[in-house]
Amino acid sequence: MSESTPPDKKSDETPDAPPGELGDYKRPTMYFEKERSVGAGAGAWMGVGIEFALFVVLFFLGGKWLDGKFGWDPWGAAMGGLLGALMGMASLIRRVTRMSDDGPSSQGPSGGDA
Repeated sequence: MSESTPPDKKSDETPDAPPGELGDYKRPTMYFEKERSVGAGAGAWMGVGIEFALFVVLFFLGGKWLDGKFGWDPWGAAMGGLLGALMGMASLIRRVTRMSDDGPSSQGPSGGDA
């Protein structure tokens, strides 16, 4: 006589597995377990740093131009540099916040722009 499943078990249930083993079940991969390319995240972070530096330099140069045009000698460049630093910091915070809302990913702080 051949063995068959007991009548109380349904045929679509997974067979009894040893403790700690669930047969064909594979648990979902967590976001921190996924393989990520180091270069993708690093490139995005370098972009954030370059963006911050560009804000400071361009606003400083704009202030320097205003110094020459209106004779505000040290104040235009100083205010331009400070305004550039504030704008760069605001941009950096916005991008990092967006990244933390999406969860860590291989895309870096830009959320997929890189």
